Amino acid sequence: MKRLVSPICITAMTLSAAPVFAGNAPTVVTDSRYVRGATRFFGRATWTANGTAITERGFCISATNPEPTIADQHSTTFFSNNGRIQYIEGLEPATIYYARAYGMTADSAVGYGGVIKFCTLPKGSVTWGYDNGGSSDENARINAAVGECADYWNELTSISGLYLSVHYGSDTPTADCSYGGWMRVGPNSSYQRTGTIMHEALHAIGVGTCDLWKGSSSPMRSGSGTGLWYGTRANELVKFWDNNASEYVTGDATHVWASAGTSYSVNGANEDSGTKMQYTAVSLMAQALCEDGLPPTTGHPTGLPYYSFVQDDGAKYYLKNESSSFGLYDSYLKEMADGSFQWVKLTASEATANDSAAWRITFTPATQLYAITNVATSHHISYANSTYAAGASAAQFQFMPSRNDVADDNGNTISSQRAYWFIASESSCLSAASDGAVSSATFNIRDNAKQQRWLILTAQQAAEMEDSGLITARNAFKSLLADIKALADVPHVEVTADADATFAAALANLTSQCDAASTVAEAQSATDALLVAGKTFLTGVRVASADNLFDLTFMLTNTDFTNGKTGWLGTITNNGTVNYNEVEFYQKSATAQQSLADMPVGTYRATMQGFQRPGSNDDVYAAYKSGTDGVNAKFYVGASASAVMLKNVMAERTATSLESGDKQMADGTYVPNTMASAAAHFANGYYVNLSEYYLASAGKLAIMVLGTGNTGSSYWLCFTNLRLYSYGNVTAEALSIGAVTDVTATPSAATFDLQGRRTKASAKGLVIEGGKVKFRK
Repeated sequence: MKRLVSPICITAMTLSAAPVFAGNAPTVVTDSRYVRGATRFFGRATWTANGTAITERGFCISATNPEPTIADQHSTTFFSNNGRIQYIEGLEPATIYYARAYGMTADSAVGYGGVIKFCTLPKGSVTWGYDNGGSSDENARINAAVGECADYWNELTSISGLYLSVHYGSDTPTADCSYGGWMRVGPNSSYQRTGTIMHEALHAIGVGTCDLWKGSSSPMRSGSGTGLWYGTRANELVKFWDNNASEYVTGDATHVWASAGTSYSVNGANEDSGTKMQYTAVSLMAQALCEDGLPPTTGHPTGLPYYSFVQDDGAKYYLKNESSSFGLYDSYLKEMADGSFQWVKLTASEATANDSAAWRITFTPATQLYAITNVATSHHISYANSTYAAGASAAQFQFMPSRNDVADDNGNTISSQRAYWFIASESSCLSAASDGAVSSATFNIRDNAKQQRWLILTAQQAAEMEDSGLITARNAFKSLLADIKALADVPHVEVTADADATFAAALANLTSQCDAASTVAEAQSATDALLVAGKTFLTGVRVASADNLFDLTFMLTNTDFTNGKTGWLGTITNNGTVNYNEVEFYQKSATAQQSLADMPVGTYRATMQGFQRPGSNDDVYAAYKSGTDGVNAKFYVGASASAVMLKNVMAERTATSLESGDKQMADGTYVPNTMASAAAHFANGYYVNLSEYYLASAGKLAIMVLGTGNTGSSYWLCFTNLRLYSYGNVTAEALSIGAVTDVTATPSAATFDLQGRRTKASAKGLVIEGGKVKFRK
């Protein structure tokens, strides 16, 4: 696969300069980031003079010449926006092009940059109508604005089937629009302009109006209120357009904007500059959001397809599933002798030596869809009646790339490659199934839908990924090894003979296994065994003091919400809002859980920073001062019997404000009142909750936040920083009296000294007997 540039501004990389053609030609570097519409191309470059002044800068482009020159179509026009955005107009829609930057001196010495291969979009088909319900001047302005919006979108997007049904609204203060395109424009002339119509048209294609945008559990936005847009296409656009690598797309429940720079949605008449550059940027934003998956109409439930994978028609590609449970480390998709498709265990060298595991990928510019054909048999992957099979007619797939590089189950990056959903008709996509099979699955746009995504690799990339995956797997082993080794550093007492020696030998043996591993699967097996060794160690020891516990937090996932809601179960997936490395439930029921399997017998402690405000600040303050807590949210590890009530927000008021969002109470103290201010209080160590539990039989250990009655007016629950500890193999009864015991005997039938060591039943002095401290004469 030629790793050329994907069709909308990707992470910048330097494209090698083409040969210099005359004299002291300038050095030209084509920026890998670019944008295209149906009839226009936008690019950036850098030009460096080599002793002779540069008199002309621009881009040249060709649909037939893979190395275009100024003898081909070229343009010097540009927008000025943190540097030059060069653009070329008048291109053919749905056409593969090659473009590169050039620079020329006064004596006609020309230098060229590297080449970008891209495909223009099919031309949009946005149509419109207006009821002409205003005055003649108003009607003229509105007709002109709607017409210009449609013209821009048809030149710069591939949105089809959208009809803007525009109406004059005499009582409409500004303008409004519903999903699907029913729009009203009011009598305020400041809003009877193209920028306003473009803004409302964004609502027509789903911004703030469809579930993928406004839904509380949308995988594309961080929260149902103000939050980040996770789609890479729109974020790449703003980085390119404003030439700002730190810029990103954000918005609230109804609007979109960028973190800095140009207005991409004209949120108010005051933002409407009326310029070609602005209207171009808004139109490109519409396309980018839809390429990210925003459904512009009900007829495009998976967003808009585009030339997402820059392929070579004659190249061989190798496909593997992104999920580690379905062959990421050791398998490739192959056509079997019976004509079925299966993911089969093969090394990279075995796959590339077998054309039954090799595929050709072709692209149709008119539809922006791909076909996949087996090299050995020339059979296509076909789709009919919700079934994928080998056939003479090829399924036409929308290739939608993942939003993240390929990573292992712990979030460690394995490869810089992106995997793709292969989406066919009716929102069905090709998915890996059990026992090596493939199946039709309903498209799931969430990041964790790895089973539905496939890597597309050249032979070289397959080999590199195998090597990279092994390195990553070994690094994952080393990271876990550091955490597991740290258990032995905690002062402890053996309750099983030679527990320490057995543990040390196991770690040495597993380290040797990992170092000798020749495949990712072998290294992963050593890592799995390492975790088992750590759990086995905990069954054979207990802490020497309750003041220094074994830290097991490394066994949990995403404890401070750095990775959104990943790893958490319960209503948190729908009701929780993540921001500032914490989660909140506002007037919503709350269940948030993590669960660990095969945990050893012993006593566990979980801590978490969090609070509940069971009502409005003033009401809760008054009740709390009068002795009524009112909290109904709980936190526990193991079982509900060990539950503790979350701290009331009033319980740890501060004498001074820690953040501007704090609320000052009647006595002059402060409490958090926003997620930002809650983060400040957590950072200063407030609101720590603690629960302990004795796990009598090895097995599942759950940690739960529960607030099912958390739906009252102004009820607010917020938490973060989950941690898990172990006392080792020690009874809960012994802990309840402040001592640790040797669990080789039942507490009621044995006698221990105050250090937890078993002693004779006739021992004198202070002893622990039957779980209680006694003094014997």
